Amino acid sequence: MRSRTLLGAALATAMSGTLALGTAAPSQSAPTADEPGTASPGRAQTQAQDDSKAGTRARKQDAIDAAARYLARRPASRKAGDDTIRRSAAVPGTKDTYYVSYRRTLGDLPVFGGDFVVAVDGAGEATGASQGATRSISVASTTPTKSRKNARRTAKRQVATVRTVSRPTLVVYAVGKPTLAWRTKVTGTQRSGTPSIRTVFTDARTGAVLLASEGVHEGSGNGYYYPGVTIGTSGSGSSYSMTDATRSGVTCGGQNGSAYTGTDNVWGNGSGTNLETACVDVLYGLDKEIDMLSAWLGRSGVKGNGTSYPARVGLSDVNAYFNGSFLNFGHSSDNARQLTAMDIVAHEAGHGIFQTTPGGSTGGNETGGLNEATGDIFGALTEAYANNPDDPADYLVGEEADLVGQGPIRNMANPSAVGDPNCYSSSIPNTEVHAAAGPLNHWFYLLAEGTNGSTTCNGTTLSGLGIQTAGKIFYNGLLLKTSSWTHGKARVATLTAAKNLYGSTDCSTFDAVKAAWAGISVPAQSGEPTCGGGGGTPGGGGTCSETTTTGSLSNRTSQWKPSTSGFTTSGGTINACLTGPSSADFDLYLQKKSGSSWYDVAASESASSTEQIAYSAGSGTYRIEVYSYSGSGSYTLKYDTP
Repeated sequence: MRSRTLLGAALATAMSGTLALGTAAPSQSAPTADEPGTASPGRAQTQAQDDSKAGTRARKQDAIDAAARYLARRPASRKAGDDTIRRSAAVPGTKDTYYVSYRRTLGDLPVFGGDFVVAVDGAGEATGASQGATRSISVASTTPTKSRKNARRTAKRQVATVRTVSRPTLVVYAVGKPTLAWRTKVTGTQRSGTPSIRTVFTDARTGAVLLASEGVHEGSGNGYYYPGVTIGTSGSGSSYSMTDATRSGVTCGGQNGSAYTGTDNVWGNGSGTNLETACVDVLYGLDKEIDMLSAWLGRSGVKGNGTSYPARVGLSDVNAYFNGSFLNFGHSSDNARQLTAMDIVAHEAGHGIFQTTPGGSTGGNETGGLNEATGDIFGALTEAYANNPDDPADYLVGEEADLVGQGPIRNMANPSAVGDPNCYSSSIPNTEVHAAAGPLNHWFYLLAEGTNGSTTCNGTTLSGLGIQTAGKIFYNGLLLKTSSWTHGKARVATLTAAKNLYGSTDCSTFDAVKAAWAGISVPAQSGEPTCGGGGGTPGGGGTCSETTTTGSLSNRTSQWKPSTSGFTTSGGTINACLTGPSSADFDLYLQKKSGSSWYDVAASESASSTEQIAYSAGSGTYRIEVYSYSGSGSYTLKYDTP
């Protein structure tokens, strides 16, 4: 939703934008405007296209304006000193929703971990923001005590064999307590020989490694099982290329990066060892994924800007990976098949979606696990969309490849079947990234299919929403992603997305999302959205029965309880329940004192005047704010303090 006081000048408004498999099958390439059977658009069609573009621009601007109003009304958006936010993008979701992302700087320094996204629903109303919107950023000093040379040397130690090292740059590392840091990019190889691209953050005052985030994301599979399919190519006469003329950026070729070419438009021979055949399968998988993204999710290309990534085959490794620039595919352990099955191709491209949605892909193992699961989810979505009888849709990963003779490498319905965790726990941030994909994969299966073929971690029985609906919710949640994403943040993002997409009165879809998170042991988060105007018992076991107070508000005014100076606690759960007039829209905030200032730590901002908060507080001074977003009248506030 939204909140309340002026941001002022600190809010800047800078805008950052076919053939057949087999030698004897007939083939065709995409027609051009000069070919018979095609026609130039008429005046009416051109006008309709112009009107559509104008409407899209207007909706985007409305979303940008709504996000700016949302931030201008938040007290926590008043920045301290040189802490500044700038709009970086406005990305359309499904059902006319938009997600407006912001980045921060502290003086001239970029802030890693200070990014956030404002969600705007189909009616043009800002409905919430990532947690980063409620905090201001500061550090004791912007002068490093550890040199750039020291940072470079430390970063090089994070890769077994170093090829290149960037010049370290100063940033503010704001994952947790803000810290002045050096950021360095190192490319090379791991001890296994796998390519490595690591973004390394080192403390600029102590030299300690804060984060070494891997940018090469691996997978595996097989794909010569798609005979007789059509793919996008380009060329004419006696000169053709495995470059898709209708899907920008999509090419496939060998390890030198050049697309395969030929004198006719017939490619491959159906053999599992033939690399041209492997490219047929790669292009087929990418074509289906890109079409699915458009038809089901409203996304234009893998990158979201109308373009996608090129692919290479022939990698001399039992592996496949995405390195931030292209997809690369190797072979099975018996060297009989290339790792180019649809779910693996779509998995690797899914890393590109994770990278090009807000927040990027930098983070620790928990973020890496979410990234791996994202690839698996887009693999399952693409299989479902393609509906190819040679590779029926399922929730297994790499089953066609039989990578090392042991079947699928991951199982979304039951991750533990292949040794991965089904449930979230405190060990996930220290779990290897492919195994750490287990909980989110399990969540997606439960959301799509329920407990039909699966079980929950809390013993509940769930009904699924179907894979397409689950995909829409997850994708729109990705559009609220921030750097160093966690399962808790993903829970809040997908609940916000569900509320945006399916409304705040019919709560069945929203409740299904929440139940799926509970089903993998991800608990309620502070300030997460509610549906249907709140009510019920707040999280944390409280009943809002300790203190009852009343008051009256006029439009756009606030009152603080128990007083403007608040109360002090050594820590524990704070619960607050607000009931206001039915004709008004009242919101509820919990604020913590920092120095002489107050900032929001939790919020409940539904479109009604019934709100609730449950917050696990550390020691400090807090106060509860009741705010009239619109309307006036009397209210009752009940709350518990530790």
